[in-house]
Amino acid sequence: MSKRKFLLVAPTSFNLYRLIVKNLEYLGYEVIHIEEGGYPFSYSSLGERLYNLFRKTVFNDRLYKEMLKEAYTYRKQQEILDKYNFFDVSLVIRADLFRKSFIEIIRQKTSQMISYHFDGISRNPNILHYIFLFDRFYVFDKEDVQKYSSYNLLYSPNFYFDYPDLLDKNSNSYYDIYYVSTFHQSRVDDLIRMHQYLSNYYERIKFVVVCNKVKETLLPDYVIEHMDVRYEYVSFSEQLNYIAHVDAIIDLVIAEHSGYSFRVIEGMQFEKKVITTNPKVTEAEFYHPDNFFILTKENYKDLGAFLKRKYCPIDADIRRKYSFSEWLSDKLQE
Repeated sequence: MSKRKFLLVAPTSFNLYRLIVKNLEYLGYEVIHIEEGGYPFSYSSLGERLYNLFRKTVFNDRLYKEMLKEAYTYRKQQEILDKYNFFDVSLVIRADLFRKSFIEIIRQKTSQMISYHFDGISRNPNILHYIFLFDRFYVFDKEDVQKYSSYNLLYSPNFYFDYPDLLDKNSNSYYDIYYVSTFHQSRVDDLIRMHQYLSNYYERIKFVVVCNKVKETLLPDYVIEHMDVRYEYVSFSEQLNYIAHVDAIIDLVIAEHSGYSFRVIEGMQFEKKVITTNPKVTEAEFYHPDNFFILTKENYKDLGAFLKRKYCPIDADIRRKYSFSEWLSDKLQE
């Protein structure tokens, strides 16, 4: 019996898609993956290369090459899609990163098509024009369901991966506290204060800040001097190998959304304490004050006592609901 064909359309961010593919294969699917980038660009002809050089030299036009890259990526996406006539299931993550015309083609080839948007709708409202193409459209922020009530959005939190051998057993680089995130202006003050505070409690602290070179000048001196600034992403797999062994997980949310991050869900997965700036966590069914500390500018003095308290185990049935296997099963219900 042939395996069911599963099309995963997802961004390259932190190579998260690779873990999703592994989990899908563990569940028995034949997985085809298409990403929004990551296809090494090459000119279609010498003439195209020379014309780009002409545009750049004479008109200082550096956008022309970006246009060529976008067109090239779209051709690569179509080439993959053209190999298949039908998909049993298509899961599109961050559909706004793909051309609407491309999503329309997928719709024509798919029996069951769902979308998951793990970003705030307000950060790119153009996604609202895609929703009608899907059988079900899920968002990770409850407030978006209410704010855009006429679009029939469905709520779904993030998930943790549950396929075997998720972690690298040979990994031996451990920290008491390990934090990684992309640089965002709205959380930099919390980032610095958190690092300063935890330095009083732990010796092995590593904060990794991934920053676009365009924003490099916005980095405060403290971040540059005391944190590991990188200009390339840290793979999701590498992050998990560190996070699985820390004393506490840090979750500093950006201002535009209030959905539960992967870090919050991983707190359940690895039974770790979570320090978060997201007050909505107190509404979660898995919330316990011994496990989650809602950080504000006024309660740093209470953080030490929180770190000393023992972790309170969460009911196994509740934890299981947030595994990828259960998460997907819920989405595919008829």
